[in-house]
Amino acid sequence: MAVYIYPMLKKTRALLSDTLIRSSGLMFTAFMISSVFNYLFQVIMGRLLGPGQYGFLNALLALMAVLGIPIATLLMVVSRKTAEYKARSDYNGIHGLFSQVNRTVLSAGGLGLVLFMLCSAYISAYLHAPSALPVIFIGLAAFASLAGPINTALLQGLQDYKWLGISMGFGGPVRLFFCAALVLAGFGVNGAAGGLVVTAVFMWALTYFPLKKYLLMGGAPHRAGHLPFGQIMPVFLANLAFTVMTQADMVLVNRYFPAHQAGVYASAAILGRAVMYIPGSIVLAMFPMVSENNALNKSSGHLLLRAMLATLGCSGTGALLFYFLPEWIIHSFFGARYIEAAPLLKYFGLAMLPMAFLMVLMNYLVAKEKTLFAYIMAAGAALEIAAMYLYHGVPLDIVKAMSAGGTLALLAGIAAQWALPARAVRARAGA
Repeated sequence: MAVYIYPMLKKTRALLSDTLIRSSGLMFTAFMISSVFNYLFQVIMGRLLGPGQYGFLNALLALMAVLGIPIATLLMVVSRKTAEYKARSDYNGIHGLFSQVNRTVLSAGGLGLVLFMLCSAYISAYLHAPSALPVIFIGLAAFASLAGPINTALLQGLQDYKWLGISMGFGGPVRLFFCAALVLAGFGVNGAAGGLVVTAVFMWALTYFPLKKYLLMGGAPHRAGHLPFGQIMPVFLANLAFTVMTQADMVLVNRYFPAHQAGVYASAAILGRAVMYIPGSIVLAMFPMVSENNALNKSSGHLLLRAMLATLGCSGTGALLFYFLPEWIIHSFFGARYIEAAPLLKYFGLAMLPMAFLMVLMNYLVAKEKTLFAYIMAAGAALEIAAMYLYHGVPLDIVKAMSAGGTLALLAGIAAQWALPARAVRARAGA
C-alpha cells in the first residue's frame, strides 16, 4: 500500500507547490466567497423586485459592464506594466504609473459622466425605463467604480494575491449589504442602483490601504512611460468584443421580449454565467505571471495549458450540473415564479463553456502582447449580434447565438495562434 500512497503524496505536494495552482487556489477561494454573495444578491433582488423590475435591473448591470469596457482595457495594460516594473524592482515606476493613470482616468471619466447624463433620457427610453433616475445612478456608479479597480490592477501586477483575494472576497458581501438595504428601505430598483455607488466608494478605500505600502517603497514617483496607444487599442477591442459577446444578450432580451419574459431569462443567465466566471480566479493568478515572464523573455506555454485544463474541469462540471438539474437549481435559487427558466438554463451553461476558454485565451494573449486575437474576437461578436438581431423568435435563440459566436471565435483564435508561430519558424528557416 505504501508503494502507491507515497507517489500520490509526492505528486500532491508537487501540485500544491506550483505557484500558479497555489495562487489560483487562493483566488478561487476568494472568488467562491464573492460568488456566493453575488448570487445571493441576484436571488434576493429577484425575490424583492419581482420579474419585471429584476429584468430591468440586469439590463442596467449589463449597461454598466459596457460602460466599464474602457477602464477594464486600461487595467489589463496597467497590470501588465506593473508586472514589468516589478520584474525590474522599479517601485518608483509603479508609483509614477499609479499617479499618471489616476489623473488620466478620473479626468476622462468626468467628461464621460457628463456625456452619459446628457444621453440618459434616450437610454431610458430605449430600455423602457420607468424613469431616468436608475439610469443616472448607473452612470454615477460607473464613474465611482473607476478608481478602485486601478488599485486592484496594481495589486494584481505586484502579485499580492493575499490582498487581492481579500478585496475580491469582500466585494460580494458589501454590494449585497448596501443594495439590499436600500431596496428594503423602499427605494426599489433606484435603491439597488444607488447601492452600487456606495459599494464603489467603499471598495476604493479597501484596496488603497494595502497598495499604499508599495507606493511608499518607491519614494517620490518618477514620470511613468506613456502607455502606448498601439498596445491599448487591441486590448480595448478584445475587451469590447468579449463584453458584447457575454452581456449584450441581456440588453437585447430586455428590448425584444416582455418584462416578465426578460426577468425569467435573466435568472437563467445569471446562473448560467457562473460557468464562464469560474476561470476568473485562474486568470487573475495567470495574467501577471505571463506578463512577468514575457518581460524576462521566458516561456509561459505551460501556464496556459494548466489554466485550460483547470477551466475544463471546473467549468465543464458546472455546465453538466446545469444541463442535468436545471429545474432543481432554478427552483432552489429563485423559487417557483422562475421555473420557466429551466429549459434556458439547461443550455445556458453549455453556451458559456466556450466563453470560459475564450476568456483564458484572451488574457494569456493580452499578457503576451499578441494583437491578432482581438480582431478575431471582434468578428465573432459582430456575427453573434447579427444572429441575435435576425433570429430572436424565442429566448432560446439568443442562447444559441451566444454559443455559436463563442465557439467560432475560440476555434478561430486557437487556429490562428497555432498557424502564426509555425509560419514564423518557416520564415526564419528560409532566411
